[in-house]
Amino acid sequence: LMFGHAKGSFTGAIENKKGFFEEADGGTIFLDEIGELPLNMQVKLLRVLQEKHITRVGDNREIPVNVRVISATHVDLEDAVREKRFREDLYFRIQVLPLELPPLRDRGQDVVLLAENFIQRYGAEYGRGKFHLSRNAEKALLGYHWPGNVRELENRIQKGLVQAVHGVIQPKDLGLDDMQMQAKASPRTLKEAREA
Repeated sequence: LMFGHAKGSFTGAIENKKGFFEEADGGTIFLDEIGELPLNMQVKLLRVLQEKHITRVGDNREIPVNVRVISATHVDLEDAVREKRFREDLYFRIQVLPLELPPLRDRGQDVVLLAENFIQRYGAEYGRGKFHLSRNAEKALLGYHWPGNVRELENRIQKGLVQAVHGVIQPKDLGLDDMQMQAKASPRTLKEAREA
């Protein structure tokens, strides 16, 4: 997939197939969860980044590629390098401009903003009309620890849109009804905190 293949290189290879790097030539390729890449693929990726060419499977011809690489991972790559699970030379090749995004649980009100965005997007996609979060649902979202990060939030919002009635998403629709009792005890705004 990453480097493509040549016609006849294996059973079913009935034509030449461009890989992701060849398709991205002159542009950008995003490599998600690069920290999970097996060591043998890390060697191949490093070679592409250093030499700026690929070789399709079953071919010996080098194809030049000019690609900007953006990668993401949840793995601490420095730890992975120390533990020999990630190649140090590849780490230094991809670590040109690191950006660290805090987990969803540490982003405060962003949880609600992202949830509202997902409600708008999937509400339109599902043809469900206008929906909004109840106040208790907002509190439950803010009180939850989000082990699955934004993907989990997106999944819970999709679930909530399917289960909600009367255009209002409640904690139970999100599968967060056990958070509702905890959420009721915590203030939502500065004004509520002062009053409490």
